[in-house]
Amino acid sequence: MIRKIVCIQMNGEFPDFTHRLVMPDYGLPLIGTLLAKEGYDVRVFIEHVQPPSWEAIRQSDLVCFSTLNGGADKVYKLAGRIRAELGIPTVLGGTHASYYPEAALEHCDYVVFGEGDETIVELVATLSAKGDPADVRGIAFRDGKRTHRTPTRRGPERFDTAPDFSLIQGYRQMTTLDMLRQRRRPLLTAQASRGCQFKCTFCIVNTMFPTGYRKRDIESVIADLRDKRRYGSNLMFVDNDFTMKRKATKQLLRRIIEEKLGYKFVVFARTEIARDKELLDLMREAGVTCVYQGYESIRADTLESYEKHQTLAQIETAISTLHAHGFQILGSFVVGADTDTLDSLRDTVEFVRRQNLTYAYFFPIWGHYPEQMNGYRTIVPWYRSIFHSWKYSDGNFVTHYPLHMSPSRLQQLVIDAYDKLYGPAEIVRAVRQNALPSARGKFLHWYSWHRVRKAMVEYVPFLQEVERDLYDDDGTLREEALLQRVTADSRWSFREGNRTAEALGLTPLELPVPRSRNITCVPPKLDPRPNPAADSVEP
Repeated sequence: MIRKIVCIQMNGEFPDFTHRLVMPDYGLPLIGTLLAKEGYDVRVFIEHVQPPSWEAIRQSDLVCFSTLNGGADKVYKLAGRIRAELGIPTVLGGTHASYYPEAALEHCDYVVFGEGDETIVELVATLSAKGDPADVRGIAFRDGKRTHRTPTRRGPERFDTAPDFSLIQGYRQMTTLDMLRQRRRPLLTAQASRGCQFKCTFCIVNTMFPTGYRKRDIESVIADLRDKRRYGSNLMFVDNDFTMKRKATKQLLRRIIEEKLGYKFVVFARTEIARDKELLDLMREAGVTCVYQGYESIRADTLESYEKHQTLAQIETAISTLHAHGFQILGSFVVGADTDTLDSLRDTVEFVRRQNLTYAYFFPIWGHYPEQMNGYRTIVPWYRSIFHSWKYSDGNFVTHYPLHMSPSRLQQLVIDAYDKLYGPAEIVRAVRQNALPSARGKFLHWYSWHRVRKAMVEYVPFLQEVERDLYDDDGTLREEALLQRVTADSRWSFREGNRTAEALGLTPLELPVPRSRNITCVPPKLDPRPNPAADSVEP
Protein backbone atom coordinates (compact mmCIF):
# COMPACT_ATOMS: atom_id res chain seq x y z
CA MET A 1 0.00 0.00 0.00
CA ILE A 2 1.35 3.40 -1.01
CA ARG A 3 0.59 6.21 1.43
CA LYS A 4 3.58 8.57 1.49
CA ILE A 5 5.09 9.98 -1.70
CA VAL A 6 8.13 12.21 -2.12
CA CYS A 7 8.52 14.22 -5.35
CA ILE A 8 11.99 15.55 -6.21
CA GLN A 9 13.28 18.05 -8.78
CA MET A 10 17.09 18.35 -8.91
CA ASN A 11 19.06 21.31 -10.23
CA GLY A 12 21.43 20.98 -13.15
CA GLU A 13 25.04 20.50 -12.07
CA PHE A 14 26.09 23.87 -13.47
CA PRO A 15 24.41 27.23 -12.78
CA ASP A 16 22.45 28.88 -15.57
CA PHE A 17 20.89 32.32 -15.89
CA THR A 18 18.03 31.32 -13.57
CA HIS A 19 20.25 30.33 -10.65
CA ARG A 20 19.66 33.70 -8.97
CA LEU A 21 15.92 33.07 -9.06
CA VAL A 22 13.74 31.13 -6.64
CA MET A 23 11.43 29.78 -9.33
CA PRO A 24 9.64 26.47 -8.74
CA ASP A 25 9.13 24.49 -11.92
CA TYR A 26 5.48 24.18 -12.83
CA GLY A 27 5.26 20.47 -13.60
CA LEU A 28 6.36 18.65 -10.45
CA PRO A 29 4.26 20.69 -8.00
CA LEU A 30 1.28 19.96 -10.27
CA ILE A 31 2.03 16.21 -10.16
CA GLY A 32 2.31 16.42 -6.39
CA THR A 33 -1.00 18.27 -6.17
CA LEU A 34 -2.81 15.69 -8.32
CA LEU A 35 -1.51 12.89 -6.10
CA ALA A 36 -2.43 14.79 -2.92
CA LYS A 37 -5.98 15.16 -4.24
CA GLU A 38 -6.12 11.36 -4.42
CA GLY A 39 -5.43 11.19 -0.69
CA TYR A 40 -1.69 10.49 -0.66
CA ASP A 41 0.64 12.22 1.80
CA VAL A 42 2.87 14.18 -0.60
CA ARG A 43 6.00 16.23 -0.02
CA VAL A 44 7.65 18.09 -2.91
CA PHE A 45 11.35 18.98 -2.85
CA ILE A 46 12.68 21.52 -5.36
CA GLU A 47 16.43 21.39 -4.79
CA HIS A 48 17.14 25.10 -5.15
CA VAL A 49 14.35 25.84 -2.64
CA GLN A 50 15.16 23.03 -0.18
CA PRO A 51 17.30 19.98 -0.97
CA PRO A 52 15.57 16.60 -0.61
CA SER A 53 15.57 15.11 2.87
CA TRP A 54 16.93 11.57 3.13
CA GLU A 55 14.75 11.00 6.19
CA ALA A 56 11.64 11.98 4.21
CA ILE A 57 12.72 9.65 1.40
CA ARG A 58 13.37 6.82 3.86
CA GLN A 59 9.87 7.16 5.30
CA SER A 60 8.16 7.26 1.89
CA ASP A 61 6.55 4.45 -0.09
CA LEU A 62 7.30 5.91 -3.54
CA VAL A 63 9.67 8.55 -4.95
CA CYS A 64 8.84 10.54 -8.08
CA PHE A 65 11.58 12.43 -9.92
CA SER A 66 11.46 14.98 -12.70
CA THR A 67 14.55 16.26 -14.46
CA LEU A 68 15.95 17.96 -17.50
CA ASN A 69 19.11 16.63 -19.12
CA GLY A 70 21.48 18.77 -17.07
CA GLY A 71 20.35 17.24 -13.77
CA ALA A 72 20.09 13.63 -14.94
CA ASP A 73 23.33 12.40 -13.39
CA LYS A 74 22.33 13.79 -9.99
CA VAL A 75 18.92 12.13 -10.23
CA TYR A 76 20.51 8.84 -11.28
CA LYS A 77 22.90 8.94 -8.34
CA LEU A 78 20.13 9.57 -5.81
CA ALA A 79 17.77 7.05 -7.42
CA GLY A 80 20.54 4.46 -7.36
CA ARG A 81 21.09 5.04 -3.67
CA ILE A 82 17.35 4.68 -3.00
CA ARG A 83 17.26 1.42 -4.96
CA ALA A 84 20.35 0.02 -3.22
CA GLU A 85 19.60 1.07 0.36
CA LEU A 86 15.81 1.28 0.58
CA GLY A 87 14.25 -0.68 -2.28
CA ILE A 88 11.53 1.95 -2.64
CA PRO A 89 10.00 2.11 -6.13
CA THR A 90 11.02 5.17 -8.15
CA VAL A 91 9.35 6.94 -11.06
CA LEU A 92 11.02 9.39 -13.43
CA GLY A 93 9.14 11.80 -15.67
CA GLY A 94 9.85 14.95 -17.65
CA THR A 95 11.69 15.72 -20.86
CA HIS A 96 14.80 13.67 -20.17
CA ALA A 97 12.97 10.48 -19.26
CA SER A 98 10.49 10.86 -22.13
CA TYR A 99 13.28 10.91 -24.70
CA TYR A 100 15.79 8.57 -23.05
CA PRO A 101 13.80 5.91 -21.16
CA GLU A 102 16.46 3.23 -21.65
CA ALA A 103 19.03 5.35 -19.81
CA ALA A 104 16.51 6.31 -17.11
CA LEU A 105 15.42 2.73 -16.46
CA GLU A 106 18.95 1.75 -15.55
CA HIS A 107 18.39 3.77 -12.38
CA CYS A 108 14.61 4.09 -11.90
CA ASP A 109 11.78 1.56 -11.98
CA TYR A 110 9.23 3.39 -14.14
CA VAL A 111 9.26 6.17 -16.73
CA VAL A 112 6.23 8.37 -17.39
CA PHE A 113 6.10 9.85 -20.90
CA GLY A 114 5.00 13.37 -21.80
CA GLU A 115 2.15 14.92 -19.85
CA GLY A 116 1.89 12.85 -16.70
CA ASP A 117 -1.27 14.31 -15.14
CA GLU A 118 -3.43 11.21 -15.60
CA THR A 119 -0.65 8.67 -16.03
CA ILE A 120 0.98 9.19 -12.63
CA VAL A 121 -2.33 8.93 -10.77
CA GLU A 122 -3.20 5.65 -12.51
CA LEU A 123 0.33 4.25 -12.10
CA VAL A 124 0.45 4.95 -8.36
CA ALA A 125 -3.02 3.46 -7.86
CA THR A 126 -1.97 0.36 -9.81
CA LEU A 127 1.24 -0.08 -7.82
CA SER A 128 -0.59 0.50 -4.56
CA ALA A 129 -3.11 -2.21 -5.44
CA LYS A 130 -0.27 -4.51 -6.65
CA GLY A 131 -1.76 -4.45 -10.14
CA ASP A 132 -0.04 -4.95 -13.48
CA PRO A 133 1.78 -1.79 -14.66
CA ALA A 134 1.47 -3.08 -18.24
CA ASP A 135 -2.17 -1.99 -18.05
CA VAL A 136 -1.16 1.67 -17.51
CA ARG A 137 -0.85 3.67 -20.73
CA GLY A 138 2.03 6.09 -21.26
CA ILE A 139 4.80 4.44 -19.23
CA ALA A 140 7.89 2.26 -19.68
CA PHE A 141 9.51 -0.26 -17.36
CA ARG A 142 11.93 -3.15 -17.44
CA ASP A 143 10.51 -6.55 -18.32
CA GLY A 144 13.50 -8.76 -17.77
CA LYS A 145 16.26 -7.35 -19.95
CA ARG A 146 13.97 -5.55 -22.36
CA THR A 147 12.19 -2.21 -22.05
CA HIS A 148 8.43 -2.54 -22.14
CA ARG A 149 6.54 0.49 -23.44
CA THR A 150 2.82 0.60 -22.93
CA PRO A 151 0.51 2.23 -25.51
CA THR A 152 0.71 6.01 -25.71
CA ARG A 153 -1.68 8.23 -23.78
CA ARG A 154 -3.12 11.50 -24.98
CA GLY A 155 -2.69 14.49 -22.72
CA PRO A 156 -5.75 15.74 -20.85
CA GLU A 157 -8.16 17.98 -22.73
CA ARG A 158 -8.78 19.88 -19.50
CA PHE A 159 -6.02 20.71 -17.04
CA ASP A 160 -7.60 23.08 -14.57
CA THR A 161 -5.93 21.87 -11.37
CA ALA A 162 -3.75 24.59 -9.87
CA PRO A 163 -0.42 23.43 -8.38
CA ASP A 164 -0.42 23.72 -4.59
CA PHE A 165 2.88 25.42 -3.82
CA SER A 166 2.38 24.75 -0.11
CA LEU A 167 3.48 21.17 -0.85
CA ILE A 168 6.94 22.51 -1.76
CA GLN A 169 9.10 22.07 1.31
CA GLY A 170 10.64 25.32 2.52
CA TYR A 171 8.77 27.50 0.03
CA ARG A 172 7.32 30.79 1.28
CA GLN A 173 7.12 34.43 0.38
CA MET A 174 10.58 35.97 0.36
CA THR A 175 11.15 39.12 2.37
CA THR A 176 13.56 41.84 1.31
CA LEU A 177 15.98 40.51 3.93
CA ASP A 178 15.70 37.00 2.40
CA MET A 179 16.56 38.36 -1.02
CA LEU A 180 19.55 40.31 0.29
CA ARG A 181 20.81 37.39 2.35
CA GLN A 182 20.38 34.76 -0.38
CA ARG A 183 21.18 37.12 -3.27
CA ARG A 184 18.21 35.66 -5.11
CA ARG A 185 14.78 36.93 -6.07
CA PRO A 186 11.46 35.13 -6.47
CA LEU A 187 9.66 34.38 -9.73
CA LEU A 188 6.38 32.49 -9.64
CA THR A 189 5.09 30.28 -12.46
CA ALA A 190 1.62 29.70 -13.90
CA GLN A 191 0.14 28.12 -17.01
CA ALA A 192 -2.75 29.24 -19.19
CA SER A 193 -2.23 26.88 -22.15
CA ARG A 194 -0.30 23.84 -23.33
CA GLY A 195 1.29 22.92 -26.62
CA CYS A 196 2.06 24.87 -29.76
CA GLN A 197 0.60 25.03 -33.25
CA PHE A 198 4.03 25.43 -34.84
CA LYS A 199 6.58 22.67 -35.40
CA CYS A 200 10.04 24.24 -35.26
CA THR A 201 12.66 21.61 -36.06
CA PHE A 202 14.74 22.10 -32.91
CA CYS A 203 11.81 22.22 -30.47
CA ILE A 204 10.52 19.45 -28.20
CA VAL A 205 7.05 20.87 -27.54
CA ASN A 206 5.13 18.71 -29.97
CA THR A 207 6.66 15.55 -28.52
CA MET A 208 6.07 16.55 -24.91
CA PHE A 209 2.55 17.85 -25.68
CA PRO A 210 1.40 15.58 -28.53
CA THR A 211 -2.29 16.27 -27.90
CA GLY A 212 -1.82 19.69 -29.45
CA TYR A 213 -2.60 23.22 -28.35
CA ARG A 214 -5.18 23.63 -25.56
CA LYS A 215 -6.31 26.55 -23.40
CA ARG A 216 -6.96 26.30 -19.70
CA ASP A 217 -10.26 27.51 -18.30
CA ILE A 218 -9.94 31.23 -17.61
CA GLU A 219 -11.51 31.16 -14.16
CA SER A 220 -9.15 28.35 -13.20
CA VAL A 221 -6.20 30.55 -14.19
CA ILE A 222 -7.61 33.48 -12.20
CA ALA A 223 -8.08 31.29 -9.10
CA ASP A 224 -4.49 30.07 -9.49
CA LEU A 225 -3.19 33.66 -9.72
CA ARG A 226 -5.19 34.72 -6.67
CA ASP A 227 -3.71 31.84 -4.63
CA LYS A 228 -0.12 32.47 -5.72
CA ARG A 229 -0.27 36.19 -4.97
CA ARG A 230 0.54 35.41 -1.33
CA TYR A 231 4.01 34.29 -2.46
CA GLY A 232 4.96 37.35 -4.47
CA SER A 233 4.11 39.65 -7.39
CA ASN A 234 6.54 38.57 -10.16
CA LEU A 235 5.26 35.71 -12.29
CA MET A 236 6.16 33.97 -15.53
CA PHE A 237 3.53 32.25 -17.65
CA VAL A 238 5.28 29.07 -18.80
CA ASP A 239 3.05 28.70 -21.88
CA ASN A 240 5.03 28.03 -25.05
CA ASP A 241 3.04 30.88 -26.61
CA PHE A 242 0.87 32.90 -24.25
CA THR A 243 -0.86 34.67 -27.16
CA MET A 244 -1.45 31.77 -29.58
CA LYS A 245 -5.25 32.17 -29.44
CA ARG A 246 -5.59 35.92 -29.26
CA LYS A 247 -9.33 36.08 -28.59
CA ALA A 248 -9.01 33.82 -25.54
CA THR A 249 -5.86 35.63 -24.42
CA LYS A 250 -7.66 38.96 -24.51
CA GLN A 251 -10.46 37.53 -22.38
CA LEU A 252 -7.93 36.31 -19.83
CA LEU A 253 -6.11 39.67 -19.80
CA ARG A 254 -9.39 41.52 -19.22
CA ARG A 255 -10.15 39.26 -16.24
CA ILE A 256 -6.67 39.87 -14.82
CA ILE A 257 -7.24 43.61 -15.17
CA GLU A 258 -10.63 43.30 -13.40
CA GLU A 259 -9.04 41.38 -10.51
CA LYS A 260 -6.37 44.07 -9.91
CA LEU A 261 -3.91 41.43 -8.68
CA GLY A 262 -0.84 43.65 -8.95
CA TYR A 263 1.43 41.22 -10.77
CA LYS A 264 4.35 41.89 -13.06
CA PHE A 265 4.27 39.20 -15.75
CA VAL A 266 6.77 37.65 -18.15
CA VAL A 267 5.23 35.86 -21.14
CA PHE A 268 6.41 33.97 -24.22
CA ALA A 269 5.01 35.19 -27.54
CA ARG A 270 5.79 35.04 -31.25
CA THR A 271 6.47 38.06 -33.42
CA GLU A 272 2.89 38.06 -34.77
CA ILE A 273 1.67 39.90 -31.67
CA ALA A 274 3.12 43.11 -33.16
CA ARG A 275 0.14 43.16 -35.56
CA ASP A 276 -2.43 43.42 -32.76
CA LYS A 277 -2.38 46.77 -30.95
CA GLU A 278 -5.39 45.88 -28.80
CA LEU A 279 -3.60 42.79 -27.52
CA LEU A 280 -0.45 44.75 -26.69
CA ASP A 281 -2.45 47.45 -24.87
CA LEU A 282 -4.23 44.80 -22.79
CA MET A 283 -0.94 43.09 -21.98
CA ARG A 284 0.51 46.34 -20.65
CA GLU A 285 -2.60 47.15 -18.62
CA ALA A 286 -2.68 43.63 -17.15
CA GLY A 287 0.90 43.94 -15.93
CA VAL A 288 3.02 42.24 -18.61
CA THR A 289 6.42 43.90 -18.39
CA CYS A 290 8.69 41.54 -20.33
CA VAL A 291 8.09 39.51 -23.51
CA TYR A 292 10.29 36.50 -24.29
CA GLN A 293 10.56 35.96 -28.05
CA GLY A 294 12.32 33.16 -29.89
CA TYR A 295 14.02 34.94 -32.78
CA GLU A 296 16.47 32.01 -33.26
CA SER A 297 18.43 33.59 -36.14
CA ILE A 298 18.76 36.66 -38.34
CA ARG A 299 19.64 34.51 -41.38
CA ALA A 300 16.81 33.69 -43.78
CA ASP A 301 18.20 30.23 -44.62
CA THR A 302 18.64 29.33 -40.95
CA LEU A 303 15.10 30.46 -40.14
CA GLU A 304 13.87 28.35 -43.04
CA SER A 305 15.80 25.29 -41.85
CA TYR A 306 14.28 25.78 -38.39
CA GLU A 307 10.80 26.00 -39.99
CA LYS A 308 10.27 29.09 -37.87
CA HIS A 309 7.84 30.79 -40.28
CA GLN A 310 9.13 34.28 -39.60
CA THR A 311 11.46 36.71 -41.34
CA LEU A 312 14.09 39.18 -40.19
CA ALA A 313 11.77 42.03 -41.19
CA GLN A 314 9.04 40.60 -38.93
CA ILE A 315 11.54 40.28 -36.08
CA GLU A 316 12.60 43.91 -36.46
CA THR A 317 8.99 45.09 -36.64
CA ALA A 318 8.11 43.14 -33.50
CA ILE A 319 11.06 44.62 -31.59
CA SER A 320 10.24 48.21 -32.53
CA THR A 321 6.55 47.71 -31.75
CA LEU A 322 7.18 46.09 -28.37
CA HIS A 323 9.64 48.84 -27.46
CA ALA A 324 7.06 51.46 -28.44
CA HIS A 325 4.60 49.84 -26.01
CA GLY A 326 7.17 49.90 -23.19
CA PHE A 327 7.96 46.18 -22.96
CA GLN A 328 11.32 44.77 -22.02
CA ILE A 329 12.37 42.10 -24.53
CA LEU A 330 14.22 38.85 -24.03
CA GLY A 331 15.31 37.45 -27.40
CA SER A 332 16.66 33.93 -27.74
CA PHE A 333 18.77 32.52 -30.56
CA VAL A 334 19.58 28.91 -31.47
CA VAL A 335 23.12 28.80 -32.84
CA GLY A 336 25.23 26.24 -34.66
CA ALA A 337 23.05 25.30 -37.63
CA ASP A 338 24.78 24.21 -40.82
CA THR A 339 23.83 27.53 -42.39
CA ASP A 340 25.55 29.51 -39.61
CA THR A 341 29.01 31.00 -39.91
CA LEU A 342 31.17 32.81 -37.38
CA ASP A 343 30.53 36.09 -39.21
CA SER A 344 26.77 35.61 -39.21
CA LEU A 345 26.79 34.85 -35.49
CA ARG A 346 28.91 37.92 -34.77
CA ASP A 347 26.39 39.90 -36.80
CA THR A 348 23.69 38.46 -34.54
CA VAL A 349 25.40 39.84 -31.44
CA GLU A 350 25.61 43.27 -33.07
CA PHE A 351 21.94 42.96 -34.04
CA VAL A 352 21.06 42.44 -30.36
CA ARG A 353 23.03 45.57 -29.41
CA ARG A 354 21.61 47.64 -32.23
CA GLN A 355 18.05 46.63 -31.38
CA ASN A 356 18.57 47.36 -27.67
CA LEU A 357 17.18 44.07 -26.43
CA THR A 358 17.07 43.97 -22.64
CA TYR A 359 18.27 40.37 -22.55
CA ALA A 360 19.45 37.81 -25.10
CA TYR A 361 20.26 34.11 -24.85
CA PHE A 362 22.35 32.07 -27.28
CA PHE A 363 21.64 28.36 -27.13
CA PRO A 364 23.86 25.94 -29.07
CA ILE A 365 21.64 23.40 -30.83
CA TRP A 366 20.82 20.36 -28.73
CA GLY A 367 20.10 18.11 -31.71
CA HIS A 368 20.09 14.71 -30.03
CA TYR A 369 16.43 14.08 -29.20
CA PRO A 370 15.13 11.01 -31.11
CA GLU A 371 11.88 12.44 -32.46
CA GLN A 372 8.99 10.09 -33.14
CA MET A 373 7.74 12.35 -35.95
CA ASN A 374 11.16 11.95 -37.57
CA GLY A 375 11.37 8.15 -37.45
CA TYR A 376 13.15 8.37 -34.09
CA ARG A 377 16.10 10.04 -35.76
CA THR A 378 17.94 12.97 -34.27
CA ILE A 379 18.28 16.30 -36.05
CA VAL A 380 22.05 16.02 -35.65
CA PRO A 381 23.37 12.62 -36.84
CA TRP A 382 25.00 10.81 -33.95
CA TYR A 383 28.46 10.80 -35.53
CA ARG A 384 28.42 14.61 -35.38
CA SER A 385 27.44 14.60 -31.72
CA ILE A 386 29.70 15.30 -28.74
CA PHE A 387 28.78 13.87 -25.37
CA HIS A 388 30.94 14.56 -22.33
CA SER A 389 28.28 13.80 -19.71
CA TRP A 390 24.69 14.76 -18.97
CA LYS A 391 25.80 17.78 -16.97
CA TYR A 392 26.99 19.42 -20.20
CA SER A 393 23.55 18.89 -21.78
CA ASP A 394 21.74 21.86 -20.24
CA GLY A 395 21.59 24.05 -23.34
CA ASN A 396 24.65 26.19 -22.66
CA PHE A 397 27.32 23.90 -24.11
CA VAL A 398 28.18 22.97 -27.68
CA THR A 399 27.40 19.27 -28.16
CA HIS A 400 27.91 18.77 -31.90
CA TYR A 401 30.37 19.43 -34.71
CA PRO A 402 29.09 22.46 -36.66
CA LEU A 403 29.68 22.50 -40.39
CA HIS A 404 31.35 25.93 -40.77
CA MET A 405 33.13 26.44 -37.45
CA SER A 406 34.75 24.23 -34.87
CA PRO A 407 32.87 23.43 -31.64
CA SER A 408 35.40 25.38 -29.55
CA ARG A 409 35.03 28.46 -31.77
CA LEU A 410 31.25 28.33 -31.41
CA GLN A 411 31.52 27.91 -27.64
CA GLN A 412 33.96 30.81 -27.40
CA LEU A 413 31.66 32.94 -29.52
CA VAL A 414 28.81 32.32 -27.07
CA ILE A 415 31.10 33.30 -24.18
CA ASP A 416 32.23 36.44 -25.99
CA ALA A 417 28.63 37.36 -26.79
CA TYR A 418 27.60 37.26 -23.14
CA ASP A 419 30.78 39.08 -22.08
CA LYS A 420 29.86 41.88 -24.47
CA LEU A 421 26.11 42.08 -23.90
CA TYR A 422 26.26 41.85 -20.11
CA GLY A 423 29.47 43.79 -19.61
CA PRO A 424 29.82 47.15 -17.82
CA ALA A 425 29.88 49.10 -21.10
CA GLU A 426 26.40 47.87 -22.06
CA ILE A 427 25.01 48.65 -18.61
CA VAL A 428 26.41 52.21 -18.83
CA ARG A 429 25.02 52.55 -22.35
CA ALA A 430 21.53 51.61 -21.12
CA VAL A 431 21.78 54.16 -18.30
CA ARG A 432 22.82 56.90 -20.74
CA GLN A 433 19.82 56.02 -22.91
CA ASN A 434 17.66 56.44 -19.78
CA ALA A 435 16.57 52.80 -20.20
CA LEU A 436 16.72 52.11 -16.47
CA PRO A 437 14.72 48.84 -16.48
CA SER A 438 17.05 47.57 -19.20
CA ALA A 439 20.10 48.70 -17.23
CA ARG A 440 18.81 46.90 -14.15
CA GLY A 441 18.15 43.72 -16.16
CA LYS A 442 21.61 43.78 -17.71
CA PHE A 443 23.20 44.31 -14.30
CA LEU A 444 21.35 41.32 -12.83
CA HIS A 445 22.39 39.17 -15.79
CA TRP A 446 25.99 40.41 -15.48
CA TYR A 447 25.89 39.30 -11.85
CA SER A 448 24.56 35.85 -12.83
CA TRP A 449 26.83 35.48 -15.85
CA HIS A 450 30.00 35.36 -13.76
CA ARG A 451 28.97 32.01 -12.27
CA VAL A 452 27.60 30.65 -15.54
CA ARG A 453 30.76 31.63 -17.43
CA LYS A 454 33.18 29.49 -15.42
CA ALA A 455 31.88 26.11 -16.61
CA MET A 456 31.70 27.27 -20.24
CA VAL A 457 35.31 28.48 -20.21
CA GLU A 458 36.51 25.24 -18.63
CA TYR A 459 34.68 23.24 -21.32
CA VAL A 460 36.54 24.86 -24.23
CA PRO A 461 39.81 22.85 -23.85
CA PHE A 462 37.81 19.61 -24.04
CA LEU A 463 36.26 20.76 -27.32
CA GLN A 464 39.66 21.77 -28.67
CA GLU A 465 40.93 18.28 -27.98
CA VAL A 466 38.05 16.37 -29.59
CA GLU A 467 37.95 18.59 -32.69
CA ARG A 468 41.66 18.29 -33.45
CA ASP A 469 42.41 17.51 -37.13
CA LEU A 470 38.70 17.61 -38.03
CA TYR A 471 38.50 21.11 -39.57
CA ASP A 472 40.11 22.72 -42.59
CA ASP A 473 41.91 26.03 -42.29
CA ASP A 474 38.75 27.87 -43.33
CA GLY A 475 36.76 26.25 -40.50
CA THR A 476 34.91 23.65 -42.60
CA LEU A 477 34.23 20.29 -41.00
CA ARG A 478 36.09 17.35 -42.58
CA GLU A 479 33.21 14.89 -42.37
CA GLU A 480 35.15 11.99 -43.87
CA ALA A 481 37.80 12.33 -41.15
CA LEU A 482 35.08 12.51 -38.49
CA LEU A 483 33.36 9.41 -39.86
CA GLN A 484 36.61 7.50 -39.74
CA ARG A 485 37.29 8.61 -36.20
CA VAL A 486 33.91 7.72 -34.72
CA THR A 487 33.89 4.41 -36.54
CA ALA A 488 37.16 3.55 -34.80
CA ASP A 489 36.37 5.21 -31.45
CA SER A 490 32.88 6.49 -30.60
CA ARG A 491 33.85 7.35 -27.03
CA TRP A 492 32.64 10.96 -27.14
CA SER A 493 29.61 10.35 -29.38
CA PHE A 494 26.06 10.50 -28.10
CA ARG A 495 24.46 7.09 -28.37
CA GLU A 496 21.28 7.38 -26.27
CA GLY A 497 19.19 8.13 -29.37
CA ASN A 498 20.49 4.93 -30.95
CA ARG A 499 19.56 2.93 -27.85
CA THR A 500 16.03 4.32 -27.96
CA ALA A 501 15.60 3.43 -31.62
CA GLU A 502 17.05 -0.05 -31.19
CA ALA A 503 14.78 -0.73 -28.21
CA LEU A 504 11.82 0.06 -30.45
CA GLY A 505 12.96 -2.56 -32.93
CA LEU A 506 14.13 -0.09 -35.56
CA THR A 507 17.17 -0.63 -37.75
CA PRO A 508 20.31 0.22 -35.73
CA LEU A 509 21.20 3.80 -36.56
CA GLU A 510 24.94 3.46 -37.01
CA LEU A 511 25.06 6.33 -39.50
CA PRO A 512 21.57 7.79 -39.51
CA VAL A 513 20.42 9.49 -42.68
CA PRO A 514 18.94 12.94 -42.04
CA ARG A 515 15.30 13.31 -42.96
CA SER A 516 13.41 16.27 -44.39
CA ARG A 517 13.01 17.98 -41.01
CA ASN A 518 16.69 17.78 -40.16
CA ILE A 519 18.78 20.89 -39.75
CA THR A 520 21.98 19.15 -40.73
CA CYS A 521 22.93 18.19 -44.27
CA VAL A 522 23.02 14.70 -45.77
CA PRO A 523 26.27 12.99 -44.67
CA PRO A 524 28.81 12.15 -47.37
CA LYS A 525 28.50 8.90 -49.35
CA LEU A 526 25.27 7.85 -47.67
CA ASP A 527 22.01 6.87 -49.32
CA PRO A 528 19.61 9.78 -48.66
CA ARG A 529 16.55 7.52 -48.83
CA PRO A 530 14.60 7.26 -45.55
CA ASN A 531 14.96 4.11 -43.48
CA PRO A 532 11.89 1.99 -44.39
CA ALA A 533 11.89 0.33 -41.00
CA ALA A 534 11.50 3.66 -39.29
CA ASP A 535 8.37 4.37 -41.33
CA SER A 536 6.66 1.09 -40.55
CA VAL A 537 7.21 0.49 -36.84
CA GLU A 538 4.54 1.50 -34.34
CA PRO A 539 6.10 2.44 -30.98
